[in-house]
Amino acid sequence: MTTKGKQLRVGQRFHLETAEPVVVNGVTVIPAGSPAMGEITDVRNKGMWGKSGHLAGRVLFVTVNGRQIRMSGAFDDKGVTGTAGVVGAIALVPVAGFLMTGTSAKVPAGSIVKSFVDEDVPLSIAATAPPPLAVNATVPVAPQPAK
Repeated sequence: MTTKGKQLRVGQRFHLETAEPVVVNGVTVIPAGSPAMGEITDVRNKGMWGKSGHLAGRVLFVTVNGRQIRMSGAFDDKGVTGTAGVVGAIALVPVAGFLMTGTSAKVPAGSIVKSFVDEDVPLSIAATAPPPLAVNATVPVAPQPAK
């Protein structure tokens, strides 16, 4: 995602997936690769006078077995401000600062967004019996009579 091209809008949704499984008591309750959804919360495109782009978003939910589980987590990125170039350009040619821009914000594909389950989710984890204890059978030795 990037602010380059001015295509992003606040409220726009995008697809995510879990990078790692979520495990509770040794049982995977959310597998890696589960689909999730996020939403853009703030967009500022780069602009005149060295203004850089800014992009922010949040994680909304993850889908597991057809159920949406509410999540919380956020990310953001800010482009590089072109302030030094603007100041230098204004000193030489006052109109040049008007034409200078910062860089666009960019969040590359594959970026990790730390997020957390944001609701109580009842779990039913089947208890498994422990494996039977392996015991080596030994032949009892008869006591020897005292002499």
